[in-house]
Amino acid sequence: MTALATGAVVMALEIVGSRLLAPVFGNSLFVWGALIGVILAAMSGGYAFGGWVSDRFPGAQVLAGLLLCSGAWTFLIAWLGQPVLFKVAAAIEDPRWGPCVAAALLLGPPAFGLSGVLPAMLRLAVLDFEYLGRHTGRMIALSTMGSLAGTWGTAFFFLSWIGSQALVAWLGAIQAGLGLWWLIRGMTARPLVIGTLVLSVVGLGTGAWLPIQMLPAPVYQEDSPYQQVRIRDDDLFRYLILDRSYHAVMWKADPIALFLPYSQVMVASLALVPDPKRGLILGHGGGSLAKWLAHQWPELELDVVEIDPTVVRMAEEYFSYRPPSQHHVHVRDARVFLNSTDQTYDLIWVDAFARQMIPFHLTTVEFFADLRAHLAPNGILAVNLASSGEGGDLLRANAVVQTMRQSFPNVESFTVKGPWKSSPVRSANLVFFAGSPLEQQTLSTIAASVNRMVEQHRLPFETIALLGSHRTQPWEAGVMLTDNYVPYDLLIGSTAQEGQPDAASAQ
Repeated sequence: MTALATGAVVMALEIVGSRLLAPVFGNSLFVWGALIGVILAAMSGGYAFGGWVSDRFPGAQVLAGLLLCSGAWTFLIAWLGQPVLFKVAAAIEDPRWGPCVAAALLLGPPAFGLSGVLPAMLRLAVLDFEYLGRHTGRMIALSTMGSLAGTWGTAFFFLSWIGSQALVAWLGAIQAGLGLWWLIRGMTARPLVIGTLVLSVVGLGTGAWLPIQMLPAPVYQEDSPYQQVRIRDDDLFRYLILDRSYHAVMWKADPIALFLPYSQVMVASLALVPDPKRGLILGHGGGSLAKWLAHQWPELELDVVEIDPTVVRMAEEYFSYRPPSQHHVHVRDARVFLNSTDQTYDLIWVDAFARQMIPFHLTTVEFFADLRAHLAPNGILAVNLASSGEGGDLLRANAVVQTMRQSFPNVESFTVKGPWKSSPVRSANLVFFAGSPLEQQTLSTIAASVNRMVEQHRLPFETIALLGSHRTQPWEAGVMLTDNYVPYDLLIGSTAQEGQPDAASAQ
């Protein structure tokens, strides 16, 4: 039973660890590499230590000590984990080593202690060396079955049911409970020692259920199958935050208005298509674009594609988006949706990228070829790419433009600053227009078309001024992105703070 439980807890900690790190470090390949590497290193050391110490002390004492120590540390993760993560992020900005150090501090000790349980259990169980192989195989099988249960149970059920912080507290309670059971069963400790340990476990457990929060208290928070979803409010606005990135801002005084400047530029694409009939949005966010289109362009048939069902629900429950009959919301991956339909669109808006959350398969040559196949001959593609406007983010933008031009030779670019001037991060949204209508258009003709639609109250009046953000500087040659090669984690910025949402990545 103990081997089964410890195997489950180790893998549960690894899965839930990604949710603990995501609000601070993101959810990149580097974060997952750090988590897996730290867990494997800790397990290797734990196996060796558990075998060594179990040869020198009685088995029950070793098991009790390992489980109580790992359980106490897990309680500390739930209680103090967030302040530690922010301290590490402030001290180490490297996108590789920051997550490694954070994972080592938080998850290394319990993984080490839990891995030591298996050799200690084997040492305790093996009394007859004639059946050594049978005992060893059964113990390893039980531990592996526990790992499988912990992986599937955490990923498929527990994270979505009870949330990451509560789950960590429960994992600490399981370990501490098993440790106390082995301690009492061994009956080698004095009652005073046992009582002191019980009080200590209760104290740490209380802290785990009342964790210290560094982020502002949300209106609502949920761990979805894909990310941590938070809704935050201030006096004027409501925000949708996914992991560490802002994905929607709604002005509470006018929920339909497109508040963010980049979204006001994105809808300028409507002026480039005469009499559009059908549109496609990839990336739903808070539903701002779809909500505005329902009000301003009620005749437009619209498909909205969003991979996360929780985000779709948040748009309806917290951002006032009620899909009208001509809007069709699909809970699917964008590539899967494109592969499943033969529909063509007059307008396609791609708004699925944040600075720290890059669905790499939505930036490749193959993806843009799919978009080209689904775009009407005179249709327009509009792509939003959140950016800091410098460093690795510009390398990423060069790569996206280089890749997009394989299917769309004519690309017009806009560098749109966010509305918050006091943000500590230099941020901007890079908005790209592509499609055959641009072959006959200049910036002046685009501006004239936008002016006409603003006068007809079909576009936000701010769009006219924002056309001045048109980028005239040519893009440098970038890496060609394919399904086989997308080095995004080498091209991404490493700033780990949650500032103002200057460059929100979805509506």
